[in-house]
Amino acid sequence: MRVVEKLMREEDFIHFVDIVVGAYPGRMGGLQPTKEQLKALFMHNQKKDASIHYYGLWEDNKLVGGMRLHDFEMNLFSKLIPIGGVGLVAVDLLHKKEKVAKELIDYFFKNFLEKNVHFVALYPFRPDFYKKMGFGYGPKMHQYLVEPSSFPKGPTKKHLTYLTAQDQHKIADCYKRVAAKKHGMLTKTESELSSIFKNPQNYIIAVEEEDMIQGYMVFSFIKQSETNFLLNNLVIKEWIYETPEALLEFSAFLNSQADQVNRIEWNTQEENIHFFLGDVRNGTDHLIPSVYHASAISGVGLMYRIINVRGFFKELTTRNFNGQTLTFKLTVNDSLLSENNQQIVIEAIDGNIKILDSNNYDVEMVINIAELSSLVMGVVTVQELFMLSMVKISDEQYVQVLHQLFFVLDKPTCITAF
Repeated sequence: MRVVEKLMREEDFIHFVDIVVGAYPGRMGGLQPTKEQLKALFMHNQKKDASIHYYGLWEDNKLVGGMRLHDFEMNLFSKLIPIGGVGLVAVDLLHKKEKVAKELIDYFFKNFLEKNVHFVALYPFRPDFYKKMGFGYGPKMHQYLVEPSSFPKGPTKKHLTYLTAQDQHKIADCYKRVAAKKHGMLTKTESELSSIFKNPQNYIIAVEEEDMIQGYMVFSFIKQSETNFLLNNLVIKEWIYETPEALLEFSAFLNSQADQVNRIEWNTQEENIHFFLGDVRNGTDHLIPSVYHASAISGVGLMYRIINVRGFFKELTTRNFNGQTLTFKLTVNDSLLSENNQQIVIEAIDGNIKILDSNNYDVEMVINIAELSSLVMGVVTVQELFMLSMVKISDEQYVQVLHQLFFVLDKPTCITAF
C-alpha cells in the first residue's frame, strides 16, 4: 500500500536525501553540499519558510520517493494569484518505472486543488514526460556567451555599489516593483532572498540613488583553464533593472571587465536582447545556412498547467481580451484530471469575459490542457497552434478573432528557480 505524507522526522529527511542523491548525482561532489548539509537545508527550509513543504511517498512503510512543494504568487496580467510549484521530484533507484513520480504529481495536483489553487508550474527533468501529464511549455531561456566589449559602454558607473545582507530589503523592494509590472513573475520568498547572500561565490551590485536601488545584479566567476588563472568567465545569475539608465550602468560595468573576463554568460528570456549587444556571436564560429551566426543557445524549461479550467478562467475575468467580442465553446481534453475534461461556453464582450450556462455560441475550440495552459499565458498563439494542428476550430473564419482574443503582447517572464 502506498501513501503520500509530509516529511516530519529527521530520519525521514535522511532517507529522502539518499533518494535525492541517487536521483540527482550531480548534486554531490566539488563545491556541492554534503548529505548532512542537504538534510539540514531541507529541514531548515520547511521549518523557517511557510511556502516550502517536503513530501514523501511510502510503500509498505518504506520511503521510495519524494518532492518539494511551493506556495507561490504569480503576476497574472497585473493580478496576483496563488500558484503551486513542485521541485526535487525524486524516486529511489530501485523503484524506477513503478509510477512513483506519477503518484507524486497526482498528489501535487490534489494538494493544490484542495487549496482552491487553479494553476501550477514546474521545471521538468524530462519535458516529454510532463508534456504527457498535461504541462505546457513556458517561455524559452536564451543563453548568450559574449565578450565584455559586446555590452555598450554606458555614460557612467557612478551609481553602482556593492550590496550586503543588510541590504536584502532593498533587493526585495526592487524585485517587487519589477514583478508587479511583468506578467508571469513569481513573488520572491525570504529563503530565496537570503540564499543570494549565503553563497560565498556571489557578488551583488546595484544601481543606487538616494538609498533606493533601481536594479541589481548577482554574478560569479568560473575559471576557463586549469593552467591559466587569468582566464575566467563572468556568469550573471540574476539581473533586474527598472530603467534604461540602470541597464546602461550595469552594461558599462560589464564592458569594463574585458581585461580579466574572457566571456560573459547571460541567461535571459528577452527575445530581442541581441539588439542591445554589439557582437552577439558565442565564440563557436558556427554558421547556420545560409549565413546565420551562432549566438544564443535556447532551451525549454518552466512548464505550466491549469488544474481547474473553470476556476482559472474566473481568475482571468479581470483581464481584457484585446477588446474582442465573441462567444465560443472551449472543449478541453485532459486525460489526468477528469474535472478538467469538460466544455465551457465563454462570452467575450469588448474583451471582458464571463462563463455562461448556455449552449449558444459562435464557434467551438478543441484543445489539450497542455496547449491551453501555454496559450492563456501568452507563450504561443492560436494562429501558431492552428497551423501546427494543435487546436481544432469548428469554423475557420473565427481563427483570427480567437487569435486576437488570446494574443499577449508581452510574453511571460519567470526567473524563479525551484
